[in-house]
Amino acid sequence: MGRMSSLSEGDRYVAVHDSARFTTLRRRQRTFTLWAGAVFTGWWFLASLLGAFAPGFYRQMIAGDLSVGLLVVLATFVLVLVIAAGYLRYARATLDPLAEQIRADLEGAPR
Repeated sequence: MGRMSSLSEGDRYVAVHDSARFTTLRRRQRTFTLWAGAVFTGWWFLASLLGAFAPGFYRQMIAGDLSVGLLVVLATFVLVLVIAAGYLRYARATLDPLAEQIRADLEGAPR
């Protein structure tokens, strides 16, 4: 993309927004969040449907006071943590280098 110091301040941001690098960055970010959102939403709907139409399933005891329902709730917390950790790893490896290139081009900083 090159340095954009010859453009006015507003035009530089418009040029970055219209650039292929920025489009690639947004597409990669949206792709990850779409899949992560679909996984979590699917899990949430499955858990809700089981609770609504098969409440006896959640009442089954596994060991002592541990029921299937409690395991589903705990698995939901684990799923949120896994998605967050996955996004951090994906962002660090894929999104951040591209964003750094865009920032460097915008600010005119040497790489």
